Amino acid sequence: MLLALLVGCPNPQDTPAPPTLDEFLHQSWSLYADTDLDGLGTLTTTEAPTLDPAEFPMKGSYTDLTDEEFAQVAVEWDADPAAATGFYLVDTLDCSLDELQDALTNPHQEEVYPTNYTAYQRDFTSDMDAFQAGDADTVTWETHYTVNIPLYGAYSTFVNGGAFRIEVDGQTGFATRTWAPNPAESDSEGLALDQDYQIEVYYPGETGMVHVYGMWRQFQISDETDQDDPSLGGLILNGMEGYFDDTSTYCASLR
Repeated sequence: MLLALLVGCPNPQDTPAPPTLDEFLHQSWSLYADTDLDGLGTLTTTEAPTLDPAEFPMKGSYTDLTDEEFAQVAVEWDADPAAATGFYLVDTLDCSLDELQDALTNPHQEEVYPTNYTAYQRDFTSDMDAFQAGDADTVTWETHYTVNIPLYGAYSTFVNGGAFRIEVDGQTGFATRTWAPNPAESDSEGLALDQDYQIEVYYPGETGMVHVYGMWRQFQISDETDQDDPSLGGLILNGMEGYFDDTSTYCASLR
């Protein structure tokens, strides 16, 4: 099935991010690393009017993580950030603010994304109840999860994650970040997820919560096909769209 999906997938390199969006994703990563909630809210307030919902979904590729941005997280092996490719997606989620908060903080993410994981465990490393109650604007967690890719095998990985509550043009939004300190463990020689860094920003739109999603990923399903192959890159974008769809479906289930 995956082989069939690889045929005809859009090439992310055909749609590079607009310069302001590219810069926004990079700056968001750094502001998150600096725990600058006010700066991230101000940056999002400036960027939001440049993103036209009539053009959604916006998706494609964007520029590499820089050495300085890479140094803002504690990667534990000799990784080369230039080997990870940037992918982005912007669209509106069918979620209210409260529904989205539930989706982001649910420790059982396999309930939110039922087809994504074969195993999932999230452990909070700060007070999640205080975040949900609005008494804290930050929350952090650690996650172990496993993903199975039919015909290619399974990989298991550990990531650090967290969420911020930010103010965007006088309204509440969120930012989340995850990153892997080490390569995933794979049960297949050709399957590898070596680097994974993700930054996501959410703010209220006219019909739901706008979701700006960027990732840098070094990934391969075989020795011949990695994330820079147009078909696999396109499949990564399709997976990101499925993630958006599942989030909206979960939000609707809460009503």
